[in-house]
Amino acid sequence: LEGLDAAIARAQAFTAAGADATFVEAPLAEAELARIGRELPAPQIANVVFGGMTPDIGRDKLAQLGFGLVLYANASLQAALKASQDVLAALQRDGSLHAVADRLASFSERQRTVAKASYDALEQRYAVQPVDTAGTGGRR
Repeated sequence: LEGLDAAIARAQAFTAAGADATFVEAPLAEAELARIGRELPAPQIANVVFGGMTPDIGRDKLAQLGFGLVLYANASLQAALKASQDVLAALQRDGSLHAVADRLASFSERQRTVAKASYDALEQRYAVQPVDTAGTGGRR
């Protein structure tokens, strides 16, 4: 809102106060990224969002400009959204998952990713056996 000059001035003040790194939000061009790296002595943080305001000039170039951390915020979320849309479109179109099977994680990978075994262990550890209040031995 106040422009790049004001953002750099604030970051310089934070650096002078002892900040280990600073983050200037949404530089709009490589020249702005270069200026931030030149004028701020602390390592910089870049936030690169696909479709966002900061250009994706690559992490190596950002490192050369003084950026010690690059956040590719939302990249995996955006990829997952696109993949979900593609799979659901194929399912609607074809009525099966055959055309997109190569894009699906295996069931064992899914279970491993969501840490299913650890939840099963917690269930075994803390599960309470149901109480038969009707006196039926569990039968209906």
